[in-house]
Amino acid sequence: MTLAVHLYRRMMRRWRVIGLIVLSSVPALVYWLSAFEAADAEAAVLYSDIIATVGFSYAIAVLILTVATLREERDAGTLPYIYMRPIARSAMAAASITAGIAAALTLAIGGWLASVLAVLAVGAPLSIALPGVVQFVAAGVGYAAVFVPLGYLVPRAILVGLGYIVVVESILSSVVTGLAQLSIWRIALSIYADVADAWGGEAAEQMLGPVVPGVGGGVAKMIGVLLVGFGVLSWALRRRDAL
Repeated sequence: MTLAVHLYRRMMRRWRVIGLIVLSSVPALVYWLSAFEAADAEAAVLYSDIIATVGFSYAIAVLILTVATLREERDAGTLPYIYMRPIARSAMAAASITAGIAAALTLAIGGWLASVLAVLAVGAPLSIALPGVVQFVAAGVGYAAVFVPLGYLVPRAILVGLGYIVVVESILSSVVTGLAQLSIWRIALSIYADVADAWGGEAAEQMLGPVVPGVGGGVAKMIGVLLVGFGVLSWALRRRDAL
């Protein structure tokens, strides 16, 4: 737990966090501009559509933040001191991913609260925004499990992560069924779709694609993503010891 707190604090620099919360709040801004004069029914559909399609700005914010979980320790030359501590590499991997998830959830709450303010600003029912926290939180957990190991393993992790978000998540997953099933964003969206009171709109349905809405299935997939991320990072930490 001490290591997780240390890594979290190192990532959460004030202006970095403020800037990334602003980036996470782009869907809220788009919703406010789109739904200002919309009727309640249309505003509900717009919320789901915009969260589903514009929410990738939040994924980018999580990428920028979480790849730094262990990378900054490595770049500062302090990682060898952490290695010397009597702690199992599996425990170190768990602490790192926990810190990354905590950082991602900080951005999730900020982005979601911005969407709540946007809903209130346009006079839409607050109930349409309440399930939105599920999308932000679920996506944050999944992306952190992927991007924390990525930041440790790859020198230009942000560029690689952007390629994954733009090419795989945004483009290829829309046309390749198998990739859609493995898309972090669509897995989170499947959970959101199952709990949201207001769900509809052509854009949101197209974004979900072949992925079936469902809390149980979505949570099971997220657990699988966490286990894979944990396994990869544990292996990478042990492999570094051998170098």
